[in-house]
Amino acid sequence: MQKSDRTHFILSPGRLRRKDNNLLFDRYDEGGNVEQTKILPINAIDEIYILAKVEIDSYTIAFLANNNILLHFFSPYQSFRGNFYPNTPNSVNKSGFVLLQQVRAFDDPKMRLYIAKALTKGQVKNGTYNCHKRNVAFDEKPYLKALEQARSIAEVMAVEGSFKKSYYQAWNKIIKNQRSFKFTIRTKRPPVDKINALISYINTRIYNVVLSEIYKTELDPRIGFLHEPNYRSLSLHLDIAEIFKPIIGDNLIFTLLNREQISAKSFHTDAGRIRFTKEAIKTIEIAMIEKLTQQIKIGAQRLTWRQVIRREVNHLKRCICEYEPYEPFLQSKPQ
Repeated sequence: MQKSDRTHFILSPGRLRRKDNNLLFDRYDEGGNVEQTKILPINAIDEIYILAKVEIDSYTIAFLANNNILLHFFSPYQSFRGNFYPNTPNSVNKSGFVLLQQVRAFDDPKMRLYIAKALTKGQVKNGTYNCHKRNVAFDEKPYLKALEQARSIAEVMAVEGSFKKSYYQAWNKIIKNQRSFKFTIRTKRPPVDKINALISYINTRIYNVVLSEIYKTELDPRIGFLHEPNYRSLSLHLDIAEIFKPIIGDNLIFTLLNREQISAKSFHTDAGRIRFTKEAIKTIEIAMIEKLTQQIKIGAQRLTWRQVIRREVNHLKRCICEYEPYEPFLQSKPQ
């Protein structure tokens, strides 16, 4: 079990349980017997990531809810399976006015298109910046021009898809180990190769970080603008994450691979599915926590990346509620 950033990761089979006003984790050995019990200080946790087979009962879940603690569940193959978010009097109070304004913005075709374009612009410019700072040529102008000319969400999504296809191909000039991590095509559910498995896992982590920060604001995570809130129960975090995946996730991938912190040996195949080793997950999570707790300067403030994400959500809220112009966070700006 790893801990940092008020976030706990459970990587071993066991049982998560409440005892009095404490949270305990019983780690099991291979025979299913308790080999170690650890106390998780309830006042030092904001969220828990469960990446192993863990038993938990309703009594413990109610205790977590009362203490405003989120749970994120992953399958044995490290694919995301769902969240538990507390809905208690201790949660952030959600404003009826903000909810109505968010729904109105979604239902207003011009407003929704405006927000969707801004989010996609952030993704394009931040991805392009990643290439330029590594001396890899990449022309953002065709995508920004097409984005400006888009007249529907479908057209915005088409621009995004076209950009991602070219942007991922540029990765082959950034990532040194082309034998094991050459990018060919983006695949999900399940990823067909190591680079796609790494992208999927880190993107999912960013989605959940963004979701956690949205929950600390008055915006409703169910109502997105770029991603359709159809069969998904939540979509706003997918929107906001498009800005930060290039900044946090992609840069993390480049660093992990080019420093050989993650290599071909960090993966193994089980029943035809690609999995990370436990040590690889620890390496990724340590690097992710270091990134999220890193402070950057914005004006007179020094903020962690989590705080920057929450700041971005609140900027979007002001756009929706107070009709302020909305410009996405760009890593090329002076920080």
